[in-house]
Amino acid sequence: MVTDFYYPSTGGIETHIRYLSKSLIERGHKVIIITHSARNMDESPEFEDLKVYALNLPIVAMNTSFPTLFSNFLIYKKIFSEESIDIVHGHQSMSNLCLEGIFHGRTLNLRTVLTEHSLFEERPFENIIVNTLTKFILKTVDRCICVSQTSKENLHKRTEISLEKITVIQNGVISEKFYPPREVSKGKKIIVMSRLVYRKGIDLLVQAIPIICDSDKEINIFIAGDGPKIDEIQQVIDENDLSERVSIVGEIKHSEVGDFLRSGDVFLNTSLTETFCMAILEASMCGLHVVSTNVGGIHEVLPKELITFAKPTSEDLAIKVMEAVNNVDKETILAKYSFLKEKYSWNSIAEKTENLYCGIEHTEMTIVERLCLYNHVFEHFLIILEYVWLYFLSK
Repeated sequence: MVTDFYYPSTGGIETHIRYLSKSLIERGHKVIIITHSARNMDESPEFEDLKVYALNLPIVAMNTSFPTLFSNFLIYKKIFSEESIDIVHGHQSMSNLCLEGIFHGRTLNLRTVLTEHSLFEERPFENIIVNTLTKFILKTVDRCICVSQTSKENLHKRTEISLEKITVIQNGVISEKFYPPREVSKGKKIIVMSRLVYRKGIDLLVQAIPIICDSDKEINIFIAGDGPKIDEIQQVIDENDLSERVSIVGEIKHSEVGDFLRSGDVFLNTSLTETFCMAILEASMCGLHVVSTNVGGIHEVLPKELITFAKPTSEDLAIKVMEAVNNVDKETILAKYSFLKEKYSWNSIAEKTENLYCGIEHTEMTIVERLCLYNHVFEHFLIILEYVWLYFLSK
């Protein structure tokens, strides 16, 4: 597994890699992690049952390592050889380590897989750079995994990779941590759990809070998370004298998220873009009805009876929250728990990933065959430089 996004950083990608790797190990496979470290590490550390190579590399924007393409080739070659690696599985095309690992893995005739966890637009400058580099690297990747059908279509559109090469394998959830409360109660407690950033629709949340509170004086809202929009939320609380009904509880430890969710009745998600949205799945498994904007791959996650979709406006969000509060059917939510637990178990996700690995008909590729896949002189130059570098490293 190769990525810039791993512990001690926290997030959906980090959790995905951690539990997928553990499940693959339980199925008899050897798994190592290659990531970056903010500190100098002379030895590869053992992280419980997972061996982690934390490379001391300069970090640039969004917690990714500085892009070099070639300078880490020797490190990859050494690790792949010493660990007897068969498959290089990179996570997130925004990760420079991921793309470099796949690129060098192909050169060393290893099987290569990319899992894409996010949606990317084509126009913003930084996405143009990522898409161009990703398109170049994925010319020779064996398989791609996307966590939703929407993500699959997005990856195909921006990289032109064949749809036959892309498989949808959704995220998993830890059922030991996310389960319904023992006692079923019907209340009016709204839970929001999100990074407090623009992409998560926090501007919509800020506008919706006073409308929701005005609609029903018994409603209480609890907001978990941190980010640059936290001051705007606090401002709307102060301006509308809602300090006793709306609480910002800050970031919640991962071990405490399940208990926090089980304390609520309705989960509100205001995202403007989302590939999969683990938060709504975790909330539903904890017995909450979900109210959410219908963006990205969110509509693929839950059965329709467990989620109410709202337009991306503060007014419609407030209306749908009130409908959910007054009409939520806890028995229906609880009845679907076993279905969700089985569908999104990490063992099931690992089995699907294992089947994808085994289905790769991998053949060695010569430099000439690889060059024939590219049309531009600069791309040919990079490929030739890669093999020249390999020649000298092999001396």
